[in-house]
Amino acid sequence: MTRLVTAITALLAFSSFAQEGAPEAKQRLTVIPFASLTGDVPVRAGSKALGMLTTEFKSADTFALIDGKKSQGSGAAETALETARKEVTSAQELRGKKKFRLAEEALTRAIAAYRDGLAALTEVGEVVDALALLSAVQFNTGRDDEGAKNLRQALILAPDRELPLAATSPLFARVVADTRKAIKAGPRGSLLLETSPSNAPVLLNGLALGATPLVVTEVPPGLHFWRATLPSGEVVSGAVEVTAGKQTKAAAASASKDPETRVLTALAQNKLDKELVEAAKEHVKATNSDFLVFGALSKEGKSLKLDSFLFTAASGDVRRMARTSFDTELLSAGMEFYNLAGELAKKAGQVGEQVRVPEPVSPSLMASASKQTEAKYGVVPGAELSTEVGEVGETGKDEGPRKPIEQKRRAPLRRQ
Repeated sequence: MTRLVTAITALLAFSSFAQEGAPEAKQRLTVIPFASLTGDVPVRAGSKALGMLTTEFKSADTFALIDGKKSQGSGAAETALETARKEVTSAQELRGKKKFRLAEEALTRAIAAYRDGLAALTEVGEVVDALALLSAVQFNTGRDDEGAKNLRQALILAPDRELPLAATSPLFARVVADTRKAIKAGPRGSLLLETSPSNAPVLLNGLALGATPLVVTEVPPGLHFWRATLPSGEVVSGAVEVTAGKQTKAAAASASKDPETRVLTALAQNKLDKELVEAAKEHVKATNSDFLVFGALSKEGKSLKLDSFLFTAASGDVRRMARTSFDTELLSAGMEFYNLAGELAKKAGQVGEQVRVPEPVSPSLMASASKQTEAKYGVVPGAELSTEVGEVGETGKDEGPRKPIEQKRRAPLRRQ
């Protein structure tokens, strides 16, 4: 009996020790992309700021970081591009065999497929080359008017692009040169690009010209392709016909109703409202998170301001965290994000001040549409943010290695 009592006592003591020594379960935290409140926020600032803050959370042992990223697959668009490329390859073979009618049919299908695949199309040059090939096929068969029309459309999309076919025929090269000259000397229109939510980086004919709402000036009349990426990562796109002497408008809205998109839509409109709170509740439920961090960037003077917030699943509260400020290249943002993550690690659901909705994300900004920005057709504005080693810049080209920024060593964030 004595031995039994002793064994039970030892077992209970060991169990108690094991429980005390067991690591405490970490609270689950999700961070979603930062929206932009003003159109002059650099295009890559939101994603770069998000990455830096996420890195600070990962270095801490206070939270378990949950990846709430949605799959942004563009399956239908990718399939359309594959179809277009196969049709172009087939047309090249048919033209080589002098089967011009069949080659023209294949190219017509290819160009239609390219339009269906605009959401996944980042290099407009392949469409330009397909149009030029169609033009050459039509010239081959004596249909000069149709050939001239498609050649003009090709050069409207990319006025300075060298067409491979021009090197194979002096006659075609002369026609290309005359058409390019006529386009550059011809009349112009303008294009207003809008998205909902706004502040979406936009490509026009494959060139990154700024963020919506965006007015593009000196646009040659004709068909143009545009593609914008919303704060949620969703891609919207379209083809628009610009008329000389007039401003043409193209607009698109998010088709997604998922919680993250709804949170970002409200933020981009400078709103903390009931719709945002409901979307935040759905988001933490879907990701099984205890906390959700979100926010929005705005540019004030030469600095970027981040208004960030914490939603707590248990209470349903939205709390405003300390407003942070850093330069537009985010060179000084590292310590700001370290402090922000540290404050949250210390206080968790009691960080900052509770928000009583509705109220603006940034009280210093009017809850109105974003300021329009302007760009000139074919001219890519200078990239405002430096890139990391081997990273592809906003122009779509590898900008090469950058000199690393020396950072002060910081102590890792620890559970309080």
